[in-house]
Amino acid sequence: MQERSFSGVEPVKRTGLTEILVSRILGLVTAGNLKAGDQLPSERSLAESFQVSRPTVREAVRALAVLGVLEIRHGGGIVVSQLSAADLLKPLTFFLTLQNTEVDKLYEARELIESDIAARAAVKASAADVALLERLIAEQEAATETPVQYRAVDTTFHRHLAELADNEFLARTAESLNILGLEFRKVASETPSVISRSIQDHKAIVKALRENDAEAARAAMAAHMRNVLRSTRESMKAGDRP
Repeated sequence: MQERSFSGVEPVKRTGLTEILVSRILGLVTAGNLKAGDQLPSERSLAESFQVSRPTVREAVRALAVLGVLEIRHGGGIVVSQLSAADLLKPLTFFLTLQNTEVDKLYEARELIESDIAARAAVKASAADVALLERLIAEQEAATETPVQYRAVDTTFHRHLAELADNEFLARTAESLNILGLEFRKVASETPSVISRSIQDHKAIVKALRENDAEAARAAMAAHMRNVLRSTRESMKAGDRP
């Protein structure tokens, strides 16, 4: 494990020290100067490099740990996390679970992104790609009675579609939104009928890909996202009843 040097960094100004230090470290991660698995210098070294107090460093590190950017390991120092989408989205996921009305906006965004992905995938899909997606649908059908397994295969299905679209930005956005959507789906009571509806939607999407029909794929995915939103909203509403 490599410990990163912070020599030559710009000192932090004295107003809003913790927030500024958090922003500065996030900037180093974004720029690639800090990578997953890198070990940060000691608390004392960080304080000296940024010319702030050790309590300020401690507060900033804790904040970044809550965000999922850093890990505080007992006896192992401060390490940059694996920066996985699931970990980085945990704070936002928690917020969304407190704001049920946000589910509509989340799926509005998913519909836009996933529909475009499906259309792009339809243009590029080969017979082998379609066969793979059909195998995943078969796995979904086998998992109708086990929602946890179904959700795992469902995530794989959408990931393969995103890979076919061949746009990393769309793929990363879709992955993030899917993770947030899964949190709502966990609140919702997954039932075989809900899963069966999603599987039928997936079959319609794959049919469009088989025919390389971009607009049909776009429409099928949009319908799928609307169905998912509807069932999720209904299940969440049922869960609120006494």
